[in-house]
Amino acid sequence: MPADALDINSVLQSVLSMPRPERSYIAERLLVSLEDDDEMPAQWREEMDARVQRRERGETRSYSHEEVMAELDAIIA
Repeated sequence: MPADALDINSVLQSVLSMPRPERSYIAERLLVSLEDDDEMPAQWREEMDARVQRRERGETRSYSHEEVMAELDAIIA
């Protein structure tokens, strides 16, 4: 389907209604699509690909900013 045939607002609303892990995955894939492969060193590309694969297999978990900050506060306290 051509990009101009998509209703961008509908797509955006659909994505925004998804749970955080799915939104994170989509955001990551969109960012990757904007990068020029030549700009990224091969080792970084391999690591990124490995992380995406682990995420797709459900082997990793996303953490919200709030979760990370709460954990850091608990460690510091």
